[in-house]
Amino acid sequence: MKKVTALALLLASTSMASAAGINESFVAQVGVSNTSTVGQTGGNNKQGTAQFGYKNNAITAQDQAGAKTNASGTLQIGAKNQANVGQTGGNNSQGTVQVGAENYAKTYQEGVQGTKTNTSSTGQFGYLNSSVVGQTGGGNDQSTLQFGANNGSATSQGTNKQGGKNSADTLQAGASNVSTTTQGSNGAAAQQYKPFSAYTGGDNTSTAAQFGVKNWQITNQNANGATTGSGLLTTIGWNGVDNSAATFQAGYNNGAITTQAGQHLFSAGNQSLTAQFGAENYSNVSQLNGLNAQGTLQIGYKNDAATTQSSGLTTVGSNAAATIQVGAKNHAGTTQVANPLIGSLNTSLIAQFGAQNSAYANQTGPQPSSLSIQPNTQATLQVGYANQAYTSQVASASVSNTSVTAQFGSHNVSTVVQH
Repeated sequence: MKKVTALALLLASTSMASAAGINESFVAQVGVSNTSTVGQTGGNNKQGTAQFGYKNNAITAQDQAGAKTNASGTLQIGAKNQANVGQTGGNNSQGTVQVGAENYAKTYQEGVQGTKTNTSSTGQFGYLNSSVVGQTGGGNDQSTLQFGANNGSATSQGTNKQGGKNSADTLQAGASNVSTTTQGSNGAAAQQYKPFSAYTGGDNTSTAAQFGVKNWQITNQNANGATTGSGLLTTIGWNGVDNSAATFQAGYNNGAITTQAGQHLFSAGNQSLTAQFGAENYSNVSQLNGLNAQGTLQIGYKNDAATTQSSGLTTVGSNAAATIQVGAKNHAGTTQVANPLIGSLNTSLIAQFGAQNSAYANQTGPQPSSLSIQPNTQATLQVGYANQAYTSQVASASVSNTSVTAQFGSHNVSTVVQH
């Protein structure tokens, strides 16, 4: 058995080196029941750590790197590996590669705002892998790659100092994978005497691809930005939005939930694509306050797709959704609510190919507008046997509703209600 604990050695070396603003550490272990603990504080911080064997454990903590650094790498190969890394005041950067069974990796980063960064990559290969990453005050960037069974990944990102950026990539291959991505962005400044009380925020990009059985992906994006109203030239603010999410899943009983939101006067944001292949997959997409564009593709049996889009009062935007389903007993529902004061526009396409599919489209909101007259437009195409289509459109007397339903096959039923 070989066991190395680096903490005492590190404390001795850093006490001599901290005057020069330097902390550096390297730990390599080969054997059974290896343990490594490293703590670094007052310098610029850097770390290594490589472990090979059984029951490896590595904990690295780094602190407030004045004049910005903090970097860590961890490599573990074996069974029952565990790696914890915490980083705070520097620009932060992390690695972490684990190969084996029952691996666990947790990465925590914080603190950067001036010349933002925060970067983390986690790769895990094996059985019962789990990765948790949290990032806050920087531009944030994350990547998680997992292969195996019962993988779980959660990524949470923040930022501020007027916000902006956030990017997360997650790829999982195996069975019973779960990935959760949460992104923010914030923004603020101004106030006090409130001249048009500034804000920004914006960005957020997330991509998740999952292959296997019972994969789940939950993506929640905001990009923040806010205020309107209350005194001294009526505050205002807004900004935010940008948001883009793509989710791809292949297998059985997959679920994808995507939520996008933000604020903007002239919106430029919200795009989401979800593609699912297999049986009994579920997709739910909610978009608010952007140009709102959603594409959902499902191929298989008993798939369910729900899309909800709303353009809010702070947005000159439009809702656009396309849902394509191929197979049997698939269900698609699209709900669109446009801004009734600005003249936003609803456009939806549902195309289903197979038997016993059902399509529901509900559009509401557009009113007469000084900007233009914006209609509700819905197209439903069904090819096959015993399909059902229902379309409901609500607008004002001078705004047009347009609906096209085309059904090919036998025993198909269509209902259209327009107000």
